[in-house]
Amino acid sequence: MRNRTLRDARARQLSDIEKAARGIAVLTIALLCACATAPPEEELPSAEAYYQRGQKTLEGRRVFLFFTDVDFPKAIESFQEVIDNYPYSEFSLLSELAIADIHFEREEYEEASSYYHDFVELHPNHPKVAYALYRNGLCSYNQMRPTDRDQAATREATLQFRALLERFPSSEMTKDAQIRLAECENRLALNGIEIGDFYFSQHNWHSAARRYRVALSEYPSHADRARTLVYLGLSLARLKRYGEAESALRGALQLGPDEELRDSAEFELDLLAHLPVFGPRVLPRSCLTDPNPSCPRIQQRINAPNSACEIPFGTTRASRSSRKRARCSASSSRSAAAMSAARSAR
Repeated sequence: MRNRTLRDARARQLSDIEKAARGIAVLTIALLCACATAPPEEELPSAEAYYQRGQKTLEGRRVFLFFTDVDFPKAIESFQEVIDNYPYSEFSLLSELAIADIHFEREEYEEASSYYHDFVELHPNHPKVAYALYRNGLCSYNQMRPTDRDQAATREATLQFRALLERFPSSEMTKDAQIRLAECENRLALNGIEIGDFYFSQHNWHSAARRYRVALSEYPSHADRARTLVYLGLSLARLKRYGEAESALRGALQLGPDEELRDSAEFELDLLAHLPVFGPRVLPRSCLTDPNPSCPRIQQRINAPNSACEIPFGTTRASRSSRKRARCSASSSRSAAAMSAARSAR
């Protein structure tokens, strides 16, 4: 009886071991099959492949025969893959410009300007720097506002175009940049001139003159320079700075202004010419060449007896009389002229 019980226990033990072995075998086979059917790891495309993919996306697909649909976000994603995975590749730099161009074409000028600016700052010796400067200038140029509004965008465009012309004077974009720069400078000058005109209308001559001077000094080639000089001269004349006023008005006449401005300048110059203190010629005030009330002893000199009227010692009576008459006549003439000049100065 005891032997039978032991045999049964051994049989059950062997049965459990066989079941466990079978389970292990089945699990091993399943794992092997899973490994055998797993897809291989995909190889990362090259920088050029990503870049070409983005360019292909930008070509778009034709819709209704006449329209082309471009998936800009997908193109930006491809270019961004180049920047993230191959940051030191040449295609990475080209991708930065490509993303900037996409934002520019979509009139997202703030984002485009940021990419162009970073490109110039981070890669100052790259052949595409001139292109980035030009496009960055266009970003600000396309955001310019009327002359009676804030001109921050106009000033930024001026800076970018000037940088392009200074660093790359032989670039193919130089001619267009010069034209746009002249337009920007005219806008900035006109902005200051309009403020000066407002002060001029309010008879605030000092502020008006200061605005006109700034326009002439910072933008000496602006289109309406003759008018600016005329109004500067008028403002200075009312400030009693007659010498500077005459210089500004004559400078305006040399530029060939229109008939109305020319008449205003000539009329003001005629008024200046008849001023008793200023006069048509510029001479230093002197008590010898130009007697005036500021001379403390002018009356004493005019009324004092002239030594030339005295009779020189050792001459005959006839010769002494003739010389006396001639010298006293000349002295009286000079005294009369001095008195007339003093009265005019008063």
